[in-house]
Amino acid sequence: MGKRGEIHALIIGSDKIASYKIGIEQPFRHLEKAGICSYDVKSEDDVSVSKVASADIVIFFRTVKKEAYKWLDIAHDMGKRTVYVIDDHFIAMSPGSDIGSYYHEASRKSTYVNFLKNAQMVKVASKFFGKHIEMHFKPRKVVYFPGSVDFSIIDRVEKRKRHHDKIVIGYEGGRKQLAFEPVVKALRKVLRVYGDKIRIEFFGYAPEELEGKQQVHVRHHDSDYKSFLKRLYRSKWDIGLAPLEQTLLHDCKTNNKFREYASCRIPGIYSASPAYTDWVKHKENGLLVSRTKDDWYESMAELIENPELREKIMDKAEREARENFSVAACADRWRTQILMPN
Repeated sequence: MGKRGEIHALIIGSDKIASYKIGIEQPFRHLEKAGICSYDVKSEDDVSVSKVASADIVIFFRTVKKEAYKWLDIAHDMGKRTVYVIDDHFIAMSPGSDIGSYYHEASRKSTYVNFLKNAQMVKVASKFFGKHIEMHFKPRKVVYFPGSVDFSIIDRVEKRKRHHDKIVIGYEGGRKQLAFEPVVKALRKVLRVYGDKIRIEFFGYAPEELEGKQQVHVRHHDSDYKSFLKRLYRSKWDIGLAPLEQTLLHDCKTNNKFREYASCRIPGIYSASPAYTDWVKHKENGLLVSRTKDDWYESMAELIENPELREKIMDKAEREARENFSVAACADRWRTQILMPN
């Protein structure tokens, strides 16, 4: 148990991935400093009966292992509250992919479904995902809110100077080949129409069709969250790209790119996916586009030609990011909706 009046949480799962940092670690550190909770993080193999016994609430993070699920039953037998936290719909992944085949293995798939159905609460990061789970798996209770942005990381960072003679279009993230198909065609047209006025920067994935072009610059992906956020903030992109495929898996995604671009004052163009439509207001805090080459091109051209619109979008998006996605805001949602619900 925590100190008097303090809730003690046991978190079971990996603490090595970015979604843990932004979804759990940052808000829980904030709550710990405020004296609201204490927490302990253990892998599935390092949990013990005494650790469960000392907790007020047991939180299972992204795990689909039977070794973890047994602790759900033990926690319930001890009268502990339980929460299953996920930010990807694992069984919506293609079973033919390496990562999808992992989650479609029979025992892991059944464990995932059992967590959804039997945890006292399921916490996801998007409204669409939450509604989908409620409809298809009938969990006891679902809550949904996105992760956090640690603005203290970027508030002391000096932005680099703009390329005054160029409009910089950027993307930071993993491989999204299918999602980028209409974007690549649109970017080719942008390069033809605007020529040397354009600079394109890819941090991480870069479409093969654009590599080697004079205006295209590619850098590696930075897996360290703090370094990644600082680099994105310094980039001073005029336009950020956020394409998503139209599949159940991607419809269940959270609003990562909107949080990141908005926080770093980057006007973003977003696929009209549930991940973004709940948050992006067209031509106010970003642009929403269909999955067509023409729509992507026209949106990029509009932002290239209209610096006033870019300025309006970056100002409003940043204000909303600081209001909705700060560590304090995320921590308060954890406190009121999960740790100390009415």
